[in-house]
Amino acid sequence: MKTFIATALAVGLLSASQIAFAAPAPQTVNIVVNADGLDLARASDMRRLRNRIADAAAEACDPSDRMIVTPMPDYQCRRAAVASVEPMVQELAQAARSGRMARR
Repeated sequence: MKTFIATALAVGLLSASQIAFAAPAPQTVNIVVNADGLDLARASDMRRLRNRIADAAAEACDPSDRMIVTPMPDYQCRRAAVASVEPMVQELAQAARSGRMARR
């Protein structure tokens, strides 16, 4: 039986500073990543969830409305953001595989 989660995964993303020398400490941003329709016991759905997380990290780290000092994407910020939620993703996947995932 497939376990679908209809909940959203709240992702705390760290946004790196945009100006190297004049910026204050990194900013914490919370983004919601939807996991509707995904069965986290399946590898293909785990890839979909990770893709959604990567897309959210890209938007948080390189928002389209920011004043861009350099046109290069902030890959360091993206990696840090994705890494910060990986333990939560692993926990959700383990719960789905063991059948402990609650349905909504």
